[in-house]
Amino acid sequence: MMNMTNLTDIVEEDWMDLCDDGSLLDQNAVRYPLILIYLIVFTICLLGNFFTIVVIVLHPTMRTGTNYFLANLALADLLVAAFCILQNMVHVVGFDHGNWPLGEAMCYMYVFMLHFIPCLSVGILVCVSIEKYLVFMHPFSKWTQQILRRRVRFMMTFATWILSIASNIPYAINTRLYRFGENAAACARTDTGYFSLHVWVTVSFFLWYMLPLTVLALMYANIGMMLWRSGSCVITVTRPSSDSQSSGHTGLTYQMSNGRAVVYKQDSLLQVPEDPQVEKRQRDLTESRRKVPYMPPALRYYDSATPAWVVRLLIVLVASFAILTLPHHARLLHTMWSTSPQCNNDWAILLQPLSYISLFLSSAINPILYAFLSKRFREAASDIFYCKKGLLSNLSRSRSRTRTIVSDLPEDSRALNPSGGFEHIY
Repeated sequence: MMNMTNLTDIVEEDWMDLCDDGSLLDQNAVRYPLILIYLIVFTICLLGNFFTIVVIVLHPTMRTGTNYFLANLALADLLVAAFCILQNMVHVVGFDHGNWPLGEAMCYMYVFMLHFIPCLSVGILVCVSIEKYLVFMHPFSKWTQQILRRRVRFMMTFATWILSIASNIPYAINTRLYRFGENAAACARTDTGYFSLHVWVTVSFFLWYMLPLTVLALMYANIGMMLWRSGSCVITVTRPSSDSQSSGHTGLTYQMSNGRAVVYKQDSLLQVPEDPQVEKRQRDLTESRRKVPYMPPALRYYDSATPAWVVRLLIVLVASFAILTLPHHARLLHTMWSTSPQCNNDWAILLQPLSYISLFLSSAINPILYAFLSKRFREAASDIFYCKKGLLSNLSRSRSRTRTIVSDLPEDSRALNPSGGFEHIY
């Protein structure tokens, strides 16, 4: 009867026989198409996110609260193009047997960025989604007034960067560059450092993927239910005006229409014409003339035009991130916890570069989504691309006008004019 030692030796010999033909990724028929895909994703990611930042920074209509977060997201995606895509291509399919020719410093930077950017991206998506949730669901709450201030947005973004960096330091600590002779090296994570990568990868998956996506799903589900129940996407809130007791006015009626605050004057509601048809025409005319946008003090820091399509754009961004980054997380978890060996000449080895490409595509696809789903972004990009005359002068005038309307005027006089009515605030 064959003992267990001999059986193990035979199995190992058979396995080595299956893997004697080299790696599938070293074959030109597989390598060259993958390199082409890498280069396409790199070009789109680099140029698309760089142009997105340029449009948001230079065009006056794009400097909104939402776009502040999206500019940080584009910056994170730009770091993917700078430190991850080409380096991963060189490591996986650029040289035979996964050789790393880029040195030790780039090895540490590459591994850290590979884990840091997805955490930062989902953190920024959570920040912008919290802002949208408060604006739609609690437009006049004190939390909304605070979160829509520039200083609070900066603190939220800064905290997201710091938390993302801190939570991915273990990957940098456990990174090693292994050298094999003078011309061969491998950049890899090791589980012999201060942190157990098996546990850290699992914890990171739940903290930076499952938990934030669950929170995002709940927030957008509530927003969607609110918009669906409202039908016309209008929510009415009535509060007394400041001089209602002295003037006899009935107060001010606010409406949230597609995330936009609207107020109606009510100084002529007591007028009752004798002719019903004249009354109807006069009421329609009065309503059309006196329906003016109104911004509560905190909401003036926020873009007044917040229609439902902005929420749809953010939902698409979150969905694309969840779908495209899932293969990378799944492969990483499988690699960390699996004990069975994998042969390099098996077709399953293709899951490694394909999961990386899917991860990088999540950073490259965002500018494409902006172009297809945002008319304002297309118009602003067209202005920047064709260098339309007067754009820079309008930029400086817009900054001066916005500063006067929002910052320099007293709190109570930013919306009310001397006659007691309301002025347009753009």
